[in-house]
Amino acid sequence: MIKIYTTQTIVDNFYNSVVKLFENKLVKTKDKQIIWSIEFKIIDKLLKTKLKNFDDKITFEKIIKADYDYMYKLVKFLDENPKRYELKSKEKDYFLEMYKRLKKANFIKELNINVCPYCNRNYIFNFSKNNIEKATAQLDHFFDKKDYPYLAVSLYNLVPSCSTCNQRKSSKRENIFYPYLESFNKSAKFRYKGIKSIAKDEKIDFLDAKRVMFDIEAIKDKEKVEKHIEVFNLKNLYENHKDIVAELIQKKEIYNDSYIDELMQKYEGTLFKNREDLLRLVTCGYVSDDDLHKRPLSKLIKDISEELNLI
Repeated sequence: MIKIYTTQTIVDNFYNSVVKLFENKLVKTKDKQIIWSIEFKIIDKLLKTKLKNFDDKITFEKIIKADYDYMYKLVKFLDENPKRYELKSKEKDYFLEMYKRLKKANFIKELNINVCPYCNRNYIFNFSKNNIEKATAQLDHFFDKKDYPYLAVSLYNLVPSCSTCNQRKSSKRENIFYPYLESFNKSAKFRYKGIKSIAKDEKIDFLDAKRVMFDIEAIKDKEKVEKHIEVFNLKNLYENHKDIVAELIQKKEIYNDSYIDELMQKYEGTLFKNREDLLRLVTCGYVSDDDLHKRPLSKLIKDISEELNLI
C-alpha cells in the first residue's frame, strides 16, 4: 500500500554487502564437504557469457543495482528465450546461495519501514538477539527467484513484506503495485459506508463493529487496484478491523472541533507538538501520507478519519 524510498547510500551499502560475500570466495558446504567456491569476477563472466545478447555491457554490479525497467526487460527477454538462456543447476545455486547469505535484517532496517508495504496491516520491524540484528519481515522477490535466479540478489527485486503477503503473492506475476515505484495509497481509498439497520426490537450497540460498513475503492488505476486487493485478499482481511472504524465513529462525536481547539490551547507544546500530533493521538494512527509506513492500519485510519471529517 505504501511506497518504499531508497537513497544512494542504501544502494551502495547493499551492493557492498553482496561484494562482502566473496571476501573468502562464496563457499557452499554440505556435511562439511566443500561443493564449490566462486569469485565475484566469475559471476561477472557468467553474466557476460549468458546474457551478452540481452546487454553486451552487462555486469554483476549492474544486475545487483538494476531498476524496475531493466529487470522487466530482462524478464521479458528470458521469457521469450526460456531454454537458450536458462542457468544450469549449479549456476542457479550461485545466485540462490548468495541470497541465503545476505544480511537481510540490515537491508530491511536501512529501508526504514515498520509495516508491510503490500497490506499496511502487519509490523515488519527488526529485533536484536545476542547483539545480532534479526528480521521479522520476509523478502518477497517481485520477480520470483526460482524462475529468474539472475535477479535473486537484485536490490529492487527484494520487497520486505509480512509472511501473509509473501505467501499470498508467492510466484504470481500479476498487475499489482510495485512498492519501489508506486503506491496503492495514491490510487485507492477506504470509504465509510455507514451502519447496517436493525430491527426495532433488537437490542444491539449502535456502534457494534459487526454492523459497520466500509469498502476499498479505486480513485485511479482501477484494474491494478482490484488486482492488488485480490492478490493480497485485502477486503476479507480488513473485514476483521471493523472495530477500528467503529471507534473512529465514537471519537468523531467526542473530539469535535471545539474540543480539539480546547486541547490544543491547553496542551500544545507539552503533551504534543502540533495539531497533527494531537490527531495522531486521537485516532491512534498516523494522519500524514508520509508516515503511513510507521504503524499498522494507518491507511485505514487516515482514510476513514477523513471520511468522517475527524481530521
